[in-house]
Amino acid sequence: MPPAPVPAQPDPRIAKAKNQAVRAAAQTVGRRMHEQHETEITLDDACDAADKLTEHGFKAHDQAEKLSRQAQKLHGAWLNLAQRCADDNNLIGDLFTAAALRFAESMELVDRMAQEMSVSSLQAAEAAETAGNEINDAYRPYNVATADAGLSTPSAPIHNEA
Repeated sequence: MPPAPVPAQPDPRIAKAKNQAVRAAAQTVGRRMHEQHETEITLDDACDAADKLTEHGFKAHDQAEKLSRQAQKLHGAWLNLAQRCADDNNLIGDLFTAAALRFAESMELVDRMAQEMSVSSLQAAEAAETAGNEINDAYRPYNVATADAGLSTPSAPIHNEA
């Protein structure tokens, strides 16, 4: 059985030259970006946030649709119950009738509000999805070019115009 290959030791001269180059670049060109340009959010963070917002918007839309259906169902069941109470049990007094009408109107209001919420949450979800796609489409090429160039921070397009 042949002996296991011994890993080559990096040439200390090359490691020293790399360290010197890094120090020289940091002293001359590689100064830190001015703090006014620093941010704590990355493109991926922004896209993830837009995705979450989209997801929550669609979920709110689905829940609003369900709420609307339940309010309609409850409204119909309540009217049937009120009618049966009036027919079978002679509950026709002013107090019961007013309460029954108020409850039925409340369910109609819940239904209308849920339908409005369904529409607005769907619009919000679509807007968030569009914004996320536009952010990604606009800034992803800069991030890819920055990484390909070995840079840590992209420069603004205005700096690259002649």
